[in-house]
Amino acid sequence: MYTDQDITNLVTRVAVLERELEKQPASRQPTPDLGILSSNFLTRAFSVWGLYFVANLLISVVFGCIFVVLGLILGANFTDIFNQILKGVPLT
Repeated sequence: MYTDQDITNLVTRVAVLERELEKQPASRQPTPDLGILSSNFLTRAFSVWGLYFVANLLISVVFGCIFVVLGLILGANFTDIFNQILKGVPLT
């Protein structure tokens, strides 16, 4: 099936590929020191809680801004409506 020449060619090809692989710089960077990857349970728990807190804070700021703008718009409209209603009421 395979001749001795084929096996010799494969052996030399593998040797060449191994040399090329050794020449390449290591592209893998070390794992960052994150609390969520810690082996300590409390460190992981507080890391997850901190990420949850920051995400919740960002989302609530966005929704808070939206509700403030809506409140100002609706408040101005309701003030105009109440002023028109109160103009028709006699003050005695």
